Amino acid sequence: MPYFPFKQFVTVMVLAASVGCGAALAQTSPYSGVGATPAPEDLGALAWTAGPSGKELPPGKGTAKQGALIYMVKCAMCHGRDAEGVRWAPGAFSVISGPRLGGGNGVPLFRRPAGRITTMAYTAPFTAAIFNTIAVEMPLFRAGTLTSDEVYNLTAYMLFKNGLVKEDEVMDRDTLPKVQMPNRNAFPATDEIYMDMQKRGCIQTFGMCRDR
Repeated sequence: MPYFPFKQFVTVMVLAASVGCGAALAQTSPYSGVGATPAPEDLGALAWTAGPSGKELPPGKGTAKQGALIYMVKCAMCHGRDAEGVRWAPGAFSVISGPRLGGGNGVPLFRRPAGRITTMAYTAPFTAAIFNTIAVEMPLFRAGTLTSDEVYNLTAYMLFKNGLVKEDEVMDRDTLPKVQMPNRNAFPATDEIYMDMQKRGCIQTFGMCRDR
């Protein structure tokens, strides 16, 4: 019984797909002058996202003491009253769950020692990463509705619950980037280092080193 070799079948299919894509691209007309650059007010909380330097952070300020009140109203349902996290279990009253945010005591490792608690504050390479996450993704079902002051307050609260700042320490666009994060050295400092394994030394791609 005649048959069509599998290798030839794959070759034909790849060729057909390539030709089809090429034809589609050839028929696509280029467009210019379409749309407009979004203004900060169009981006909402996305306009606040900042890098390690924090220079893109918005005006505002907050403390962990103020953040605790906001946390109880807008965050505790998913992350626990004391930032211990909420796990869903069969028969639980609510299906909502969220990771632990407080009480961290160590950075992530390939082989986690017994008793090590790794929270976002012990994983993030810089404080603005926490600010960005809260501003853009929280709270659940109402993402992007927090004011900049609320985000600063909640960021300060998370840092405080992990022993990284004091309860009354003011966090703003100047002080927040200066907080030294425990896992800062596990991430490549520049793109040049990231692309060069010799300069990287340990495996830093995912923020976890073998030698720590």
